[in-house]
Amino acid sequence: MTESIVEPKPAAEGDLTFDAGIDLKAITTRLQKEREKLGRDGDERVCTMNLVACYFSTEGYEKARPALEVAGTLHPARLLVLVAESKLAGDRVRGRVSVVRNGSSVALERIELTATGLATRHLQSAMDGLFLPELPVVFIWGGRPEGALFEKALERADRVIIDSGTRTLPAFLQIARRVSNGAPIGDLAWARIFPWQAISAEMLDLPNLREHRRKIDSVRVIAAGQSGPEAALLAGWFAARIPRAVVEVLDGPMPSADQSAPSEPARAGKAAVHAPPIAEGQVAMVQFDAPPARFTIKRERGILTADVQGDDDGAVVHRVRMPAETPGRLMGLELKLLSGHDELYAASLAQAAKLLGLDLSKKSS
Repeated sequence: MTESIVEPKPAAEGDLTFDAGIDLKAITTRLQKEREKLGRDGDERVCTMNLVACYFSTEGYEKARPALEVAGTLHPARLLVLVAESKLAGDRVRGRVSVVRNGSSVALERIELTATGLATRHLQSAMDGLFLPELPVVFIWGGRPEGALFEKALERADRVIIDSGTRTLPAFLQIARRVSNGAPIGDLAWARIFPWQAISAEMLDLPNLREHRRKIDSVRVIAAGQSGPEAALLAGWFAARIPRAVVEVLDGPMPSADQSAPSEPARAGKAAVHAPPIAEGQVAMVQFDAPPARFTIKRERGILTADVQGDDDGAVVHRVRMPAETPGRLMGLELKLLSGHDELYAASLAQAAKLLGLDLSKKSS
């Protein structure tokens, strides 16, 4: 029996509704109409990738939407948003199509598909028909790293970007096993610890401190509260870069409100000007010893302060401001790498798993 497709009058301009299946032709036709509204400039399209964002609640997508839009215009893309609300009643798919101009050309083509009930099964089959051919495919994954759609993403994508920092350590360890098997995964939690990596490298590159680089024998990464994926990743990075050192990842106290980054009330149209407050599981402090010197890096009120004691030239203090968490910043960093496999991230993940007692050679039960 052939499925019928019903397209009632759109609820809003650019909207579509399907009660059974997804009419790909209706979507592409509506997309062309949206481009034509831009006039002759709409004929010029700049796209570098197919960007597919998968979420499992409308709330999750709306929270991520500003970052997706910024990242999608910084890296011109066809943005395909898939929202699967399987627990909601009503087996239908609602779609919205729009285009965003950047200068004189179309920089972002956005197709949003929100499916409810049993209609969520149509999302997987709709993906390939909406891709622009011969362009890389990058997935932004907003759910748990599991399930049939995630497996499809890993098979189809040049890169799948997750945020292990929003997940528990068991999920983080599943990711480590997948990456060790060659999965093309990128991680926003990895991008989030770049400032810690940078200040550590900068301190050891100062002319009067370079002598200590070969003497580091122990590293301690202290988390805010119970250790989470970001603390484990940073510890794994140290272990991968300094194999001779004894590396530990430790639970620590949660910082007080005064020690955390200041937060400002949300203001319409205003981006954050501070780093966000530190969350449980994130990195609060790093210490590494290169006898007789001890390096200590602490985060306080959005500032990383590196202090060196025991060096024969006296104490050294270096301060770096944590970057503001503006929409799309972390995602933009990860989208720069389209090869799908970040060797240093993979090595750091493997070392983090080892520090947490996971044998990546064993299959999941």
